[in-house]
Amino acid sequence: MSQLLNKTSLTFIAFIACPILGLVTAVMGLVMIFTDNVIMGVVFLVLLTQVFIAGGVWATLKRRSLTQDTPAP
Repeated sequence: MSQLLNKTSLTFIAFIACPILGLVTAVMGLVMIFTDNVIMGVVFLVLLTQVFIAGGVWATLKRRSLTQDTPAP
């Protein structure tokens, strides 16, 4: 599992994947609200967007801990 969570993959997750997915779910939630599907729109805005925000924060903190632990050559 540590090979999957190296600095490069955590950088991709923290700075590219989670922000884009969070933005897409937020826009989708707003579109659902505007098209009279209020309950599912609120679910998208409140739950799914927050999951991607938390995932991005987690990946950033994990990446920071990995970069601080590496010994200087």
